[in-house]
Amino acid sequence: MQRNMQRNMQRNLFLAAVILLLSFLGVQGLPLTQTADKDGGNSASDGKVPVLTVGQSRDLGSADTPGSGSDRAPLRICSFNIQFLGNSTARDDVALASLLKGYDIVAVQELVSPPFAGFFPDGTPFRPDAESAEFFTAMADLGFLWVLSEEDTGTGDTIHRNGSSTEWWVCFYRPGRVQPAEDLPHGFLAEDRSNNPNFERVPYAFAFRTPGRTLDFVLISVHLQPGDGSNDRARRAEELATIDQWIRRQTLAERDFIILGDMNLEDSAEVQAVTPAGFVSLNDECRPTNTNVNGPKPYDHVMYSPTFSGEVDTVFDMQIVNLIEQLAGSWNSTGAFPGDPYDHNLFRAYYSDHHPIVFQMVIPGEDDDGPLRVAERSATVN
Repeated sequence: MQRNMQRNMQRNLFLAAVILLLSFLGVQGLPLTQTADKDGGNSASDGKVPVLTVGQSRDLGSADTPGSGSDRAPLRICSFNIQFLGNSTARDDVALASLLKGYDIVAVQELVSPPFAGFFPDGTPFRPDAESAEFFTAMADLGFLWVLSEEDTGTGDTIHRNGSSTEWWVCFYRPGRVQPAEDLPHGFLAEDRSNNPNFERVPYAFAFRTPGRTLDFVLISVHLQPGDGSNDRARRAEELATIDQWIRRQTLAERDFIILGDMNLEDSAEVQAVTPAGFVSLNDECRPTNTNVNGPKPYDHVMYSPTFSGEVDTVFDMQIVNLIEQLAGSWNSTGAFPGDPYDHNLFRAYYSDHHPIVFQMVIPGEDDDGPLRVAERSATVN
């Protein structure tokens, strides 16, 4: 334990120095589309394309990117709830990042603090967090860039705080495989990110396109209301219904909307009851996705429309990466590995309380919904 504390102290001192240097150099999110007002009116629901922020913590240089050997190889997409990412000094961020190196996109839920310097939509500065920065730096070392939400969101009246009561949204991606698609719907699904009447945490839409421009899609990352009470179930039903309404309001030709993340769904009856009409879940069998071996639950899902998102690889289905088994070999601290025997509180402090979930999208020869062709025709006419 003492050795681990020393390692954490050295790591934190190093990261603090890195953050100060990055702040001095002005390395922050890079706005690709500046249509938002400074008061935060940049929601995807207001008809305007919001600010899309891409963070890059360092010059990636020749960072090794695991190659598939083909531009047409399926995209491997991971969703991972990392409990209170940015709040645990014990967490082995390098081990978690190494586990994710084989994926093209990684959507993370429960980021509770920003990693680097920046500014909220109201102009106030972030409070960068060294623990959060460690994970981002480890992902950058593996060749990932990321899209980070403009601010955090939560159930209370107060946001812009580095704590577990609010969360940020982030999606890591490999630039050789996909790029953010700023012309497609993206950003928060509602303008009111604090104490929103329809959401516990306002979901965030991430839009991507492959370099060959034959596949584009929107990932809607969610973390729904937890709990097994009747009010909790009703709240989750309301959240998914509101997401469905947001999707139906979109007017572009793009219809590849995929809802993924920690939905906190308790059982198959609830999954069937709340899945939006026309959508299916890749976890309709309700396989457990939490690490607690004493209380397995089918919390995490990938929901998509077979009509509009035929690129989802149904043969691959949804795979669950067993966090306990995969990380046993990375344990380098004194004391017993908290996964053997399983110690829930210790394991989630070092790693998380959810397993990563993974699905694939096949890259077609031609885009099936044609938003690019629509945009190109419009540009030609004008």
